[in-house]
Amino acid sequence: MGLRGNIAESLARVRVLSRVDSAVLIVVSVAVGIATSVSTVSAIISNGAGEVVLRLPLDPSIPEPETLRLGAVGRYSQMQVTVPALPEYEASMLGWSATMNLVAVLCVVSLLVLLAYRLTSKVLFAPHTAAVVGLAGALLAISGSAAQILDSTAKYRLAEQLGAMPGSADETLVYIAEFNPTSLVAGAALVLLAGVFQFGRSLQRDTEGLV
Repeated sequence: MGLRGNIAESLARVRVLSRVDSAVLIVVSVAVGIATSVSTVSAIISNGAGEVVLRLPLDPSIPEPETLRLGAVGRYSQMQVTVPALPEYEASMLGWSATMNLVAVLCVVSLLVLLAYRLTSKVLFAPHTAAVVGLAGALLAISGSAAQILDSTAKYRLAEQLGAMPGSADETLVYIAEFNPTSLVAGAALVLLAGVFQFGRSLQRDTEGLV
């Protein structure tokens, strides 16, 4: 069979997790997914029908605080506001941002469930596993990035309407204050992991053909 076949067969039949560990991981992952879904739906409903508390960006030209000691220099960059009712457009953007965040979380939950099951099965490199992992990675990268852009833009437009930032809300289409690349990096890593699964699957097919 050769060294290549032996390696492929060993990798294909490795068992990393016990069935108990796998069951616990799956249950916890599903619970997180359900809790996040309920929280997201609740946030979307509250954004569209009631008082909302948000942290919004603040005009950097506002005078700095003068009461700091030890030579420290401060700058106001955010403020917490209570809005009786959000404008429809901004509420929609915040809702889509929450939805994109939920998609990212569900991608991670789905992968944890899939990998927990595969790591306890006799066949690690199952058909379509690579495609599922790659698709989840792409969705994670896109949804995580989109959520940040939508959230930042909606809050900036609200700050403009409240007079906390200069300009008109009708002029701002996209605004990115701070971009966290974690979702992009994680998504890229999952796409690479999908390539590893695809390679393992090809080795497994070669092994099956030699047996």
